[in-house]
Amino acid sequence: MDLHANVRAWEREEDGSYKSELEGYSLHVVWRPEKPGERRGFIWKVAGPDGVVAEAHGVEEEIELAMARAENVARRAHGGLILSE
Repeated sequence: MDLHANVRAWEREEDGSYKSELEGYSLHVVWRPEKPGERRGFIWKVAGPDGVVAEAHGVEEEIELAMARAENVARRAHGGLILSE
């Protein structure tokens, strides 16, 4: 399955991260530099209106893929499904 983000909905923050809102959920994607024992890449986080948070289990090499995964989690959570990807 090919995942594609709705990039137009994402706004770049001063710190270089990206934020968006979808279905009442706050989405955030940040770049994580490479460190010893850790891959570099983009990680995402989704915060719901009730404070529930879901985070990436690993890094994505492409920002669009990290954004799409965050969007999918928010859509599923809005539909009453568990917050995970």
